[in-house]
Amino acid sequence: CDRFIDSTLAYQVYGKGVNKSLVDSVHKYILGGIKPDLTFILKVDISKALQRLNQRRMKNRYDKFSGNFYNKVQKAFIKIAKTNKKRYLVIDNSRDSKEVEKVILEKIITVLNR
Repeated sequence: CDRFIDSTLAYQVYGKGVNKSLVDSVHKYILGGIKPDLTFILKVDISKALQRLNQRRMKNRYDKFSGNFYNKVQKAFIKIAKTNKKRYLVIDNSRDSKEVEKVILEKIITVLNR
C-alpha cells in the first residue's frame, strides 16, 4: 500500500501534533502486530516538493499545508526510518521519476528473491 502506520505517525503525530500514545494504541488495537516488511521513504527538498504540489490539478487537503508542515513531516519520516534500517529505504526523490522507480523496483525484486 502507499500509506500505512508510518504516514499516520509522520503526518498526524509529528506534523499535526496528535497524541502519539493515542495513535500507537489505535494501531495496536486495529493491526495487532502487522507491520510492513519494507518501507520506502522518498526524500526531496521541500521547495521542490512544493513546486510539484503546485503543478497538481487536483489537490487534497494535505497538499495545501505550509512548507513548515512538510518539513516537519519529512524529518519525522527520516527519524522513523532510522529506527529500523533493514526495513526502510530512504530514496532521493529529487531525481527523475524513472530513476526512482528503477531503484524501488530493484529493491523489491531483491527482497522477493530472498
